[in-house]
Amino acid sequence: MSKGGWVVLTTIGATPKTAGGDEMRNCSSFLVQSAQAMKRNGLHNVLIAAVAAIMLLLAGALGAYAEEESLPDRFMLRLGGYHARNADTIMRLDANNLPVGTYIDFHETLGGDTTTTVVRADALYRFNDHHALGFSWYDLKFTGVRSLSKDIVWNDQTYTASTVVDSKIKFDIYKLNYQYSVYHNEKVELGALIGFHVMRVFAGISASGINEAQSQAITAPLPVWGLFADYNFTPRFSVYYNYQVFFIDYQDKVRGGMQDMLFGLEYRLFRHLSLGAAYNRFNLNLELKGDKSTLNLDTGWNGGMVYAAAYF
Repeated sequence: MSKGGWVVLTTIGATPKTAGGDEMRNCSSFLVQSAQAMKRNGLHNVLIAAVAAIMLLLAGALGAYAEEESLPDRFMLRLGGYHARNADTIMRLDANNLPVGTYIDFHETLGGDTTTTVVRADALYRFNDHHALGFSWYDLKFTGVRSLSKDIVWNDQTYTASTVVDSKIKFDIYKLNYQYSVYHNEKVELGALIGFHVMRVFAGISASGINEAQSQAITAPLPVWGLFADYNFTPRFSVYYNYQVFFIDYQDKVRGGMQDMLFGLEYRLFRHLSLGAAYNRFNLNLELKGDKSTLNLDTGWNGGMVYAAAYF
């Protein structure tokens, strides 16, 4: 049993030639000498198990420290739950070349939702320290049902007071942008971005009792530009900020502006896995002219996200 115990100690004490190897060998030598003394007092077997556990913990700590010096970040995939709240939407749908219709408060007039929870995905691929491509996707839907308290006009269709109407607004959002890091080291990254915020907007009102339904769906590829920043408090704990904006007036087809701000915290649990949380503020004001009708939309919401991220 004594020889078996010394084999365990000798194996653990034989540390590879890495940073901290001398300290580990000195620590092992001290523990072996202490074990010889304790053996005479009948505690040898207990000490063998304790030493083995301590040495394994020390080796794991040193391994984790080494990993922190070069954590992978070439490719990032972030997936989580996105909760939008306090959504406030004013909308109007007009048939082209006809008098302007009614501005409608989606929540107050139509009983529309102000909250929704969806899945959101973000990805980033770095070509090198200065150049990267980013991608995001999420799909929001707000619905409502209400008996109207007043007449409204939607796409030249009049819905009279006391009519029960169903309503829906849906946003399919895709983002693709190129990022350039103006300054980038192990602690800080500062840069600018340019890309497209592709949004498919659907807005519709229906009244089943009178067999009327009027809706509009428009896809708008909106050019955006912005700024981003990342700061690493430690190799594993970081904070980041991303701000995107656009203003557009294109051939009387698309007019308006957008602001999209994301602020988050992230902690690297393991070499390839992180957990994080972020706050998002989104504002949009658009006039989208289709072949037969024109949609005016003024909307905004606060978003919160909890997610897991994989790094390679």
